[in-house]
Amino acid sequence: MDVERYRAGERASLIGISGNLVLAVMKFVVGVYSGSAALIADALDSFSDVLSSLITWIGIKISYKPADRAHPYGHYDAEAIAGLIISIMLALLAYEFARHAITRLFYAPEQVKLIALLAVGVNLLGKALLARYTGEVARRINSPALAASAANLKGDIYISLAILAGILASQQGFYILDPLIALAITLLIFKIAVEIGWRNILHLMGTVPSPEMVEEIKRLSREVEGVIDVHRVRVHAMGAYNKVDLHVCVDENIPLKNAHKIAHEVQVKITENMPEIASALVHVEPFDEHHRRVHFNNKE
Repeated sequence: MDVERYRAGERASLIGISGNLVLAVMKFVVGVYSGSAALIADALDSFSDVLSSLITWIGIKISYKPADRAHPYGHYDAEAIAGLIISIMLALLAYEFARHAITRLFYAPEQVKLIALLAVGVNLLGKALLARYTGEVARRINSPALAASAANLKGDIYISLAILAGILASQQGFYILDPLIALAITLLIFKIAVEIGWRNILHLMGTVPSPEMVEEIKRLSREVEGVIDVHRVRVHAMGAYNKVDLHVCVDENIPLKNAHKIAHEVQVKITENMPEIASALVHVEPFDEHHRRVHFNNKE
């Protein structure tokens, strides 16, 4: 695995841990001082984000471990597992936040001190910066765990906006607006959790990333001299990477040594031109009458 990719992922995770911890402590202290129950709840949410970032970091660290006898294809799926755990945590958070909002519909909070607005403003800026940075790193290194963490941070921005609206409304005596907005935001957070969970379940099930990837593998393979046909291309997702196995047809009369050389060149061609492919297993078949009849006119 690319060392630079690992270091970028680890750095993003550690920045997420540090940033969320600072924001959590600030919101908790201000929440207690200002009398804002919503801000205290948001502080607890940020503490959960610290745990989320820690899970992301652990997932990336495990995925970097080299292949061994028990895991011959490496530990890449650790990132997808981390992303799935984050989605579950996010869904539980949405449930708790909804429960809190429903309670507040019947028990209106007292007016909170204006200092809470400053804390929410700082939190919004911090979460926005963390979400943008984490999202950019996730896209650059194709990390499912970091993508889940970035989506979680975006959900936190919506929570903060709901809290901000609630605090402003409480200053005008409209206490019911805060829990109503919070409920709407909760539904959005739950939707994000489901999307993150489903995306990582597809990763763990080895779903083909895209038909375009399969076509690109075929195209690159056909560029290798000696390859007559390409079929049975199988792509299996492994966290941020994929493993591929495919069949190539070569002249049935060439020596085995030459056929093996062609297979190796196909493997190198794919892995060098597609960094998202961690390994390629090439099965060589003779282009005989059977393959002419079955594959050449009916490519898979």
